Amino acid sequence: MLWSGATGVLTDSHLIAPSTRHPRGGAAMGSVCDLEGRVHGARGLYVLDGALIPGTTAACNPSMTIAAVAERALERIVAEDVGSII
Repeated sequence: MLWSGATGVLTDSHLIAPSTRHPRGGAAMGSVCDLEGRVHGARGLYVLDGALIPGTTAACNPSMTIAAVAERALERIVAEDVGSII
């Protein structure tokens, strides 16, 4: 537990219940998903948001990168998956 100012307390919730609470990297390319956001072992399930992007961006807003990755992935998903998932 860390003290934050005179009246605040910061708690590391990861110590209470391990979780992925970062807006990026929760289902990263290569480990959980392929490059098109297809979740390994879960046919028809896709991740096309910030969770797909591994790592950090420091102070850079990744919104345009996330949009570009999603657009590229959707082109492949539509071409390869539409009509084949039951």
